[in-house]
Amino acid sequence: NTTKPPMNDVRVRRAFNLAINKRAMADWKRIVKPLTAFTPEGMFPGYPQPKGDGFDPERARQLLAEAGYRDASGKFDPSKFPVSEVEITYNTTESNRQIAEFVQAQWKQNLGLTVSLNNVEWKSFLDMRSNLEYKGAARAGWIGDYMDPYTFLSLFLTKSGGDNGTGWFDPAYVKMVHDANAEQDAQRRYELLAKAEAYLLDASPLIPLGTQA
Repeated sequence: NTTKPPMNDVRVRRAFNLAINKRAMADWKRIVKPLTAFTPEGMFPGYPQPKGDGFDPERARQLLAEAGYRDASGKFDPSKFPVSEVEITYNTTESNRQIAEFVQAQWKQNLGLTVSLNNVEWKSFLDMRSNLEYKGAARAGWIGDYMDPYTFLSLFLTKSGGDNGTGWFDPAYVKMVHDANAEQDAQRRYELLAKAEAYLLDASPLIPLGTQA
């Protein structure tokens, strides 16, 4: 939820992403591949998919210190972070619970932060996410409607409603995606969509975890 602190700070969002070992998650789950971008890797031949942030807990702690959660020496101090304002909200299934617990453990191990889990029934979860009534992070999943990066990148073309659920909206991103989609040359269109995806990843309104193997 990028509309509420502390997740309204891109440094915090990036830090929480950097603090998750997605390779370890994929090795544990076995049926998924680690993902650092938003579009699934290898799905679209010729698409120059950007690479998002990898696993770097040291950089994550530096970003949190830069965001103001630091001690007198300038190092990240977990006690200064408003951990009560961050939860992992997920809809009820055993698999979702396992993933939420994995992420929770990663943040505790790598950031020294114990984040609460919030298990919500499906319909209430959808309303909660759509209306930005959660704090911190909420689970999300997406299956492309058709074989093109646009079916993923278009999720963030509206501020509220639909499948965005993060509150993040940037007119510059919207223009990048629309301009790319209007390009007639197929390879050039892919290149422009990839630039838009890189812009999205830099803004970090989501934390990519994995894609089906």
